[in-house]
Amino acid sequence: MKHYEELSGGEGRRVFYRAERFNAKTLMSSISPIVEMDDRSFDIYDISMSGISFVSPQNFSWLEDMNKDVPLQLKIGTTEVFSGNGKIRRIEPHENQHKVAVELTRGFLDIKKILAQHDDLALQQAVTIGLSDHSRLVPAAYKEAIGDAVYMFRSIHKVLDKVEADLGRDDSRRSERIKDIILACETKALTRWREISKKCLKITEELGDDSLAIAAVKQYTEMVLTPEILPGASWDRAYSKPLGYPGDYQVMNYAYNLTLEGDTAYAKFCHRLGTSTGEFIATRMTMTKQAIARLCTEAAARGRSDFKAASLGCGPAQEVANYLKTPNIPLPVEFTLIDQDHDALSYAYNSTYPEVVRLDGMAWVRCLHATFLEFLATGKLFSKLEKQDLIYAVGLADYLGKKRSTKLVNDLYSNLRPGGTLIIGCMRTSETSLKWQVEYVVDWTLVHRTEQEMFELAENLDPAAKREVIADPTGHCHLLFVTKPE
Repeated sequence: MKHYEELSGGEGRRVFYRAERFNAKTLMSSISPIVEMDDRSFDIYDISMSGISFVSPQNFSWLEDMNKDVPLQLKIGTTEVFSGNGKIRRIEPHENQHKVAVELTRGFLDIKKILAQHDDLALQQAVTIGLSDHSRLVPAAYKEAIGDAVYMFRSIHKVLDKVEADLGRDDSRRSERIKDIILACETKALTRWREISKKCLKITEELGDDSLAIAAVKQYTEMVLTPEILPGASWDRAYSKPLGYPGDYQVMNYAYNLTLEGDTAYAKFCHRLGTSTGEFIATRMTMTKQAIARLCTEAAARGRSDFKAASLGCGPAQEVANYLKTPNIPLPVEFTLIDQDHDALSYAYNSTYPEVVRLDGMAWVRCLHATFLEFLATGKLFSKLEKQDLIYAVGLADYLGKKRSTKLVNDLYSNLRPGGTLIIGCMRTSETSLKWQVEYVVDWTLVHRTEQEMFELAENLDPAAKREVIADPTGHCHLLFVTKPE
């Protein structure tokens, strides 16, 4: 407890008390509040009892309105929650926009009452949306395909439950027999699952840009089909995104390890189906590891004294761990692993460091913890590094449009040594692609590209650079190789 004489009070401008301000989107996350002024609407940035601030485009000029008393209304959705007057007191830049601060001159904001109104409106909206039947927008052929999938999964679920019940707990071969049956079910189911996936992909591609139909089909899929496969750890992690983003390092590890995760036979079956579907993750990693091995050997043959490689968005860096298990590497190699996930870097370091010690001065691994935005500002990020013999980002362009991907390729290429190689991976467009499975079943949006679109990512590079696009054995992804002239 403090004595009165210990209470410090305010300093500088904080001597003048100002009502506490709250971030509007944090306070009212379900329905963002807006302010209407001069028949124009703007998103509210923050709110207090005596004023608000809002954001407006840079091409809106507010200087003539400074300190003028103007009418304004606050709305949550279409519902008006306040009407009064205010004066613009301050304008400042904010993320390529203007943030405009308004002091109320008539009326005040009852924050508690407005929050209660927001919660009531959000509840009404949730009920209305939840009970709305948009299934009429879902094509009949799609419903039929989803019904076939659900029937297949429930049939397998019933079979595996019976197998578990019939095999006695004291059967010494119980686990082995259940595993055999799971693999047998998965072999048969995978063929049918791929047929359904191909059919659903075709139907969803035919939706074109119909946003209402796309939303209805996604909702229908997630409500009817997705719950059937969520007992599988691989599907569940991709869908629930516990780290806040899809495709985290644990999802990668599931594809690498191929263990039967789960507490029941059906859960193990679903997980196995997920890792088989994601087989491209392992084949892509193997292709990258083989490229590392080949490039290191070629560098040694050219008389190079060392080899430097950097992986952007490295995840668990399984390809590095696998390469470093080579009994004898041809020249000293240094890997720089860059990722936004500290746990992924920890996993990568722990899996590679024992091999670094074993190789006794022939290998080094260092890790850089960077944000996704820093990934995109690769010029600044790579300024901390020497020029590299190999730079690869095999799972990053999947999340970027052409403009950002092209810039990424340009920036990474500029950080190569003469003769260095850049590898960019991306999901591959085809009639059997995984786009439907990842986007509609587990809400994981990935950019898919054709071979020509992969080549176009390197269209701004030196014409003398060698370019090659190679698809992985599954046909679900491909790698762009660009080699810088010596």
